[in-house]
Amino acid sequence: MLAQTIVAVAALAVGINAAAVPAAAGKTFKFQIVDPKKGKWFLADATGAGTQDQTKALDCTLAGAGGDVLTCGSNAFGKYPTMGDMFQMEATVADVASGSTGWSVDSNDTVHWSAKPKINFDVGIGSQTNLWAETCPDAHGHWKGERGYAKAVWV
Repeated sequence: MLAQTIVAVAALAVGINAAAVPAAAGKTFKFQIVDPKKGKWFLADATGAGTQDQTKALDCTLAGAGGDVLTCGSNAFGKYPTMGDMFQMEATVADVASGSTGWSVDSNDTVHWSAKPKINFDVGIGSQTNLWAETCPDAHGHWKGERGYAKAVWV
């Protein structure tokens, strides 16, 4: 009986430690923005341009020591600006160690970035196909109502 209890406690400890590791780390996905006004768009290249054709989208993973650095293609994303409330989704930092941290994918495949509170993901600011992370207040007049979000579409 004591041996069964020890085995059960050990299995529970392993399960708890496994849960601490991001489930998405190292898995390949397409970074998709779902914009309520403009539809579903995928990150197509390192300049932040989008495409609605999944076959033309970059492959992305969560990398780095903490499994929280988003890389797409062979690049990572830079840091969210300390000034301003918008970040074009340009994956131009070649070194993963220099890339932004705080990326995660939840159990519903929604992509989150903890760089700032309440980050939204939207399409078409400045160009019809540019993809953006933003925290803009509604007072700017860019949005009225629901904002976009990001999803991991597993490959």
